[in-house]
Amino acid sequence: MSEPERPYKRLSPLTPLVRSFLLVVAVAASTWDDLLRGDAGPIAWLLLGLLVAGAVYGAASWLRTKYWIEADELRVDTGVVSRQSRRIRVDRLQGIDISQPFVARIFGLAELKMDVAGGGAREGSLAFLPLREAQDLRTALLARRDAVRAGETDRAEPAAATDESVGSGPVVGAVAPPDRVLVSLDPAMLVVSLLLSAEFGAFLVSTLVFAGLFVFFGQIVGGLAAAVPLLGGLAVTLFRKLSAYYRLTVSETPAGLQVRRGLFELDAQTIAVSRVQGVVVTEPLLWRRLGWAKVDVSLAGYTSGDRDGKPSTSTVMPVAPRATALWLARRLLEEAGSPDPDAVPLTGPPQRARWVAPVRRRFQPSGLGEHLLVSREGVLGRRTHVVPYARVQSLQVHQGPWQRRFDLADLRVDSPPGPVRVRLRHRDAGEARRLLDRANESARRARSGQLPGSV
Repeated sequence: MSEPERPYKRLSPLTPLVRSFLLVVAVAASTWDDLLRGDAGPIAWLLLGLLVAGAVYGAASWLRTKYWIEADELRVDTGVVSRQSRRIRVDRLQGIDISQPFVARIFGLAELKMDVAGGGAREGSLAFLPLREAQDLRTALLARRDAVRAGETDRAEPAAATDESVGSGPVVGAVAPPDRVLVSLDPAMLVVSLLLSAEFGAFLVSTLVFAGLFVFFGQIVGGLAAAVPLLGGLAVTLFRKLSAYYRLTVSETPAGLQVRRGLFELDAQTIAVSRVQGVVVTEPLLWRRLGWAKVDVSLAGYTSGDRDGKPSTSTVMPVAPRATALWLARRLLEEAGSPDPDAVPLTGPPQRARWVAPVRRRFQPSGLGEHLLVSREGVLGRRTHVVPYARVQSLQVHQGPWQRRFDLADLRVDSPPGPVRVRLRHRDAGEARRLLDRANESARRARSGQLPGSV
């Protein structure tokens, strides 16, 4: 494979060390004393040999990894034994996040994580770059993406300038205005919210039940043996959440709203409000008396759910006063005119729905507003799902056999994968069809620009 003609850049030369930091520390700790005494055994020499071989391979991988912007693509060449050339079209970039794992943070490095439309999970990453270089590259790529999408590539930013930014430092980032913090997470509120979570309650009850059973039968040691692992697992789970959300802030940046968080591992996720597909406001039972709520968001091109056991990237604010959470939800829905989800009138299913959902019927109100479709669900944890008409993918009326017996039906809103699922459940079948027609008309008007939030 021929060398690229354009200027390219490499990852940080500390990348091999950061990737294998724990292994280096472990081998050094296990062989250091033997080496100082001069009586290193075969196992110590084997570990050192593996460490040297790994260092040589890491250095070769670093030398063979290059990246640069070519036309409208980010090109990454890598591979020691078999070469790979990955080309990422900048106009298909959905988002670029910056992550600083703990070891990388020690060395002032960061990983650039890119989400690409149609790529499923994370399409690619660059690990590791100096933090400043990673920030500048993200700014340059997002600016390039916006220019390409607007069809103004040549006028907005000449290709030569972009290539120069990759080779010698930021151009776009130098004129970017400073970030403005909109909302900060209160650490004390985060700790209390974790202690009031259903997860904590379930762990605590399980621990007490198991320990109590052992003690009841006179097996105190067995009770301790059962309680300690459960309490340990609970402590680890809570600490992971606490460290992941620690010092969370939501800031306004030129690229969108930026969520920064983390105690040991820092994450910076940028949310372009134009990509917001809907929001969810969650109010667990024990939080409601305190007036607290959580905000999640569905984004085009982002996957939701846990990432290797870490909290979901869909969470914008894990806990905040309800008024703040609703303000943040309206801020995320600014493409639809920042409508208030609380202003949408919600009505429950008819009385005969008690034969279909005897308990949940009372907790499933829903309604259509001027700009939003809203549904609520949850007996213990109340979740309010909100989708603006402009983001509706499709609508369907669904009627199961038991619902058909009572002339009931659901109106379902199809949205991209994410935590938002608007369902108008157990409505009168005729009403469901009228709501379908009304929602279809509103969605059509929103997409044609007759309502705020047109696409």
